[in-house]
Amino acid sequence: MFIDQRTTRFFRVYGLVFFFALLSACSEPSQETQPTRTQANKQSANYHQSADIRTISPSMSYDIERAYIGKVVSKQLTSLSFEYAGKVAKVYVDSGDLVSQGQLLAEFDTELLSIQRQAIVATIEQFRARAELNRLNLSRINNLRTKGYSSKQAVDELEAEKKIINADISRQQANIASIEYQISHAKLHAPFAAVISSRTVAEGENFSPNQNAFNLIQQADHEVSVGVPIKVASQLVVGQILSVTLNKQTLTGQILAIGKQVHQVSRTIELRLSLKQTSTFYNGQLAQVNIEQRVEQAGFWLPLSALTDGIRGQWNVYQVTATPHDLLTISATTVEVKYTTLDAAYITGLPLVTHEVIASGVHRYVPRQVVKRASEAIKQVVSTGQIL
Repeated sequence: MFIDQRTTRFFRVYGLVFFFALLSACSEPSQETQPTRTQANKQSANYHQSADIRTISPSMSYDIERAYIGKVVSKQLTSLSFEYAGKVAKVYVDSGDLVSQGQLLAEFDTELLSIQRQAIVATIEQFRARAELNRLNLSRINNLRTKGYSSKQAVDELEAEKKIINADISRQQANIASIEYQISHAKLHAPFAAVISSRTVAEGENFSPNQNAFNLIQQADHEVSVGVPIKVASQLVVGQILSVTLNKQTLTGQILAIGKQVHQVSRTIELRLSLKQTSTFYNGQLAQVNIEQRVEQAGFWLPLSALTDGIRGQWNVYQVTATPHDLLTISATTVEVKYTTLDAAYITGLPLVTHEVIASGVHRYVPRQVVKRASEAIKQVVSTGQIL
């Protein structure tokens, strides 16, 4: 029992010594680290972030590029058909074929017309024989009349018969001219160099004049037809050059005519543009006409990266004001965005004087923050969003 009491006292004394030693060890390092923290706070107070500062100047207007969808139309587009009824004897072309001016496309069977012409020629010969007989009779009557053996009535009758015969001959000659015209137009020729867009006639078909035989589209001198608002049309002039996007290619088109009639459905004015480049176009193909429209309103152009979200869906820009020691103080200004492109915005809401704004990395700054002007090398880092 005596041994147990001594052991207990020993552990109590040893525990008190260990406790005081532990307190001493904890208090001494805290006193040593206090100067280190103070030095760090001092260094932090002297550090300022770099900012990409740019100067923006006011502008009195800005240009808006509008795109309007039109279509390619051929300058020469026609439907061919025969002028009279007949039986198709031969068709020489088909859809998609390229034809030259004057090329034979199809023709009628003209056998019946030739027979009719022969019959008319025979009739004319008959009238001419009657006319010869009338001439001989009239000559005899005139001789007898000089001797007093014939009356004036007989002469008048022969003169009238002569006129009738001549009129019949003239009528039959007109019939021959009509037959010859039909024979000459029994062949259908291309009026201009074109491509056959469609063929609706076949060999052996009994053709009627109200049918279309071929549809032809000229392969040159294409135009673009597009409808634009009245306000835009009033700012354009004939001969003006516009940009046209076709088949992902940017072409140039010249305004040929500006319509004077408002379309009843779209309420637009039609423009006709001639394409300067020679390329492969298709009738009815969609084309995009780009028109720049100037808006007279004072404002500023600045990069999209200079805009930041404001309250209630508004936009802010961070302006900077110079302070001592070449430092800058940030202030937020609410602006209104009027127009944007892929990389820039036109804004209003600032006084019409030059301003210095933060152009990039605005998510890293807050109003009333003090920053320094970044060097050109640092601007590249700021624009990429890296932390300085």
